Amino acid sequence: MKKSIMVIVVTVILFVLLSTWNIKPVSAPPYQHPKPSITPEILENGQYRFADDEVGYSFTYAPQTLSISVGNDRGEQYNHLSVQFAQIDGYGYQGMILYVLPNPNQLSLNEFLLKEFTGRWTKKTPQPNISESDLGEYFTVDGQPAIKTSIPFYIETGGPFSVFIQNGDTIISMGPMYGLMKASELAPETVVVFERILKTMSFTP
Repeated sequence: MKKSIMVIVVTVILFVLLSTWNIKPVSAPPYQHPKPSITPEILENGQYRFADDEVGYSFTYAPQTLSISVGNDRGEQYNHLSVQFAQIDGYGYQGMILYVLPNPNQLSLNEFLLKEFTGRWTKKTPQPNISESDLGEYFTVDGQPAIKTSIPFYIETGGPFSVFIQNGDTIISMGPMYGLMKASELAPETVVVFERILKTMSFTP
């Protein structure tokens, strides 16, 4: 009998203490859904236009085809873009990535890639035996020198190649990508959409 009374008394005391301390159950924060795509400029022809006025580049795309997120990781001088392509069914997350790399000495693409470029994650300089002819395909984007390379060291987009474009004191690095956790491969249509965007790239001094 005495033991039962003691148990009841202890239970009442604990209840009072917990109420006094205002202890509340701990709950996990709600899942943060991706933010909506940034508001684009709508052109007279109905196309959308994204522009980074700080860096001086822009590109156009058809409505409802892209979802653009702007980010800035620790140590980055400029914003980067993560772009998801819509209406590519059966492959999971498909899109492209665009980084802006500082080029304060305004080196040529060859000099930048062969001498100064370091991987964003590997943080290593290129192998010394890579030559200019080994870098890849040379072309221009809106009159600016560009190189399309499939050298593994330079590919950091989750895709088969990267494109580097010289733009004054910056280098634009962009390429198609797929979400490694949400897709197993790059869709052929993703490369088509990426190259379509690449053709619309425009640069300002």
